[in-house]
Amino acid sequence: MTTTADEAETTADRFGLTDRPRRSSGLASLARKSGGADKKAGADSSALTLDSIPDPSADVDPDQPLTDEDLRDFALCESAVRSHHASYWLTGKALDAIASRHLYRAQYPTFDALLEDWDVTLADSSRMRRGWPLAARLLPDVPKLTRSHVEALLPIVERYGVEAAATLHGLLRETLPKVTAKAITEVVRELPGPQDGADPVGQLQEQAEKVLTDPDEDTGTEAPATDAALRQAVSRRARQLANDLKRGRIPAGELTRALTQAFADPDDTRVYTALLRWMKDRDQAS
Repeated sequence: MTTTADEAETTADRFGLTDRPRRSSGLASLARKSGGADKKAGADSSALTLDSIPDPSADVDPDQPLTDEDLRDFALCESAVRSHHASYWLTGKALDAIASRHLYRAQYPTFDALLEDWDVTLADSSRMRRGWPLAARLLPDVPKLTRSHVEALLPIVERYGVEAAATLHGLLRETLPKVTAKAITEVVRELPGPQDGADPVGQLQEQAEKVLTDPDEDTGTEAPATDAALRQAVSRRARQLANDLKRGRIPAGELTRALTQAFADPDDTRVYTALLRWMKDRDQAS
């Protein structure tokens, strides 16, 4: 089968790797090799689902020969990874099953050798393997789930677990007009991290709700009424800024950093000049 340049690009797009163009030729070669894998698997790769991909398992003796079932599972996983029909999630679960069950051992000495032959980088494999359990958890509620959302949530998976990451995505869907990978990243950056001994899901929910409502309203101390009024005014103006930028919210940390950077910018003195004029007017009025 001849693969055109457009088909090769589509393959890279489906794998979510178009930001790494040097891998495109390798992904195209995966598509070209897919015919044999499909025949060995005995299945139409376009009909594959997450449930049809064999489950990963750590309870495997890699020194034992592969069974007929293992060989069938390997062929099915190979079909999912090599085929240009395979989605990011199917590929991730297939690679996870191959690695955890050592299904490669009849043909390759190591999992890394398989990745090299199939032209998948170790970093891409790692992201897909870590991402598919969260995707499986979210897909029933978010049928149009994107790769960028899952990858933005991977730090939460690592620190709090899959269920906590799904909880955060649910909170964002309820809170923000539109959930984007950038918005997820901003919230994830503000979370303090899990505490020992506490329920990670409940802990994550409490932390995220605090960040999403108004991160600088709760200072833990009694504040003068003037300070409280100022915080409320800042919150209102931050919401206005978010609306003007067509974003769900502006985190307090980002607002502070932006103001500080604009004030200190040696090549653009507009903020410095405006603040100087504002402070002079205030001093004169008082």
